[in-house]
Amino acid sequence: MADLPVAIVRGGTSKGVFLHLGLLPGDPAERDRLLLRLMGSPDPMQLDGLGGTHSSTSKVMAVGPAGEPGADVDYLFAQVAVDEAVVDLTGNCGNLTAAVGHYAIDEGMVPGLVPPGPATTVVRLRNLNTGVVIRATIPVTADGRAAWEGDTVIDGVPGTGAAIVTDYLDPGGSVTGKLFPTGSRAEDLGGHIASIVDVSSPYLFLAASSFGLTGHEATAELNGRPELLGELEQLRAEAGRRIGVASKAIPRTVLVAEGRDLRVLATSMGRFHHAVPMTGALCIGAAARLAGTVVHHVTRPADGAGAGSVVRIEHPKGAVEAAVEIDGDDHVASAGVVRTARRLLTGTAHL
Repeated sequence: MADLPVAIVRGGTSKGVFLHLGLLPGDPAERDRLLLRLMGSPDPMQLDGLGGTHSSTSKVMAVGPAGEPGADVDYLFAQVAVDEAVVDLTGNCGNLTAAVGHYAIDEGMVPGLVPPGPATTVVRLRNLNTGVVIRATIPVTADGRAAWEGDTVIDGVPGTGAAIVTDYLDPGGSVTGKLFPTGSRAEDLGGHIASIVDVSSPYLFLAASSFGLTGHEATAELNGRPELLGELEQLRAEAGRRIGVASKAIPRTVLVAEGRDLRVLATSMGRFHHAVPMTGALCIGAAARLAGTVVHHVTRPADGAGAGSVVRIEHPKGAVEAAVEIDGDDHVASAGVVRTARRLLTGTAHL
C-alpha cells in the first residue's frame, strides 16, 4: 500500500485534495488510477476514498514550483467523477485556484516571494490544464505563512476568511484558442439560442426562459427533473462536438435570466451546481459585456450587472462579483474574483 502526503483544502465553494505535483505518476493511465483510488471513485458515496460525493468536493489539485519562466507555481487540476471511472483534465477550477497560492506558500514552494508580513504577496500561478496565468494576491502572516483568517464573507461558505484576489490574465480562448470557439456569438442549438464563450474555460449559455424557468428554482428541485437534465446534457454534448472538446466537464452549461442582477443556474458534471463555478463567474462576467451573446441580451446595465468593470451575478446560494477588463476588439485582458480558502487537514492518504 502506497502512502501519499496530502492536504484537504477548501477554496471558495469547493473542497479538494491537494498534493505535490512531483508525486503524480508520469504515465497518464497510472496517474488516473491513483486519483480514482485516492478519491474512492467510482462509487456514489466515495466510501473508500477522500471524495465528498459531489462534483464540488471530488477534485484534486497537484501543485509545484514553476517549471518555466512567467510563473512562480504550476498546478494541474483534476475533476474526478463520483460514480464513473473518469478523470477529467480539460479545464480548471476557479474556486480551488484561490487556494493554490496559499498551499504553495505553506509548502515552502515560493519562500522568496513572502514578505516579512503581515502584508500581502503576489504569486503567479500557471494552470497546466489551460496555460492561463493567474495573478493571486494573498495575505500572509508575520511569520511568512498564508493567512486564512479574516472578515471576508462569500456566499455559499459559512463564516469568514482572508480575502484572496485571483486575476486571470488574458483568459480568452484558454481551452479552445478562441473567445467564441464556433465563430458565432449566438447560434441555434437544438431549437434554443445559445452562446459558447471561452473565458478561463468554455461555457455554454442558454436562456432559462427557453426551458420555462425563471432562474429562481431550487437546485434540489432541478436535480430531480431527469428530463431537463437529459436535455441539457444532450445540448452540452453537441456544444462540445462543435468546439472539438470531448469531455464530461467541458463545456459546462449555464442558464441565464434577468433578475435584480444577472441570475444564473449553473451545471457541473450533469447536475445543477449548488452555487456557481468560479470559472463560470469569470466567463459569465465577460459574456455579459460582450455584445451579441445570450448573457449580454438578458443583462440589465441599469441595475448594475454589466455596468463598469464589475458584473454582479446572482446564484442559488447568493451572489458573486466578477471584475472584467475588456479592451479594444473585445479582447478580455483580465477577469478576477475575490474568494476565501482554508486548509482543513494535513495528513497521509493510504492507497
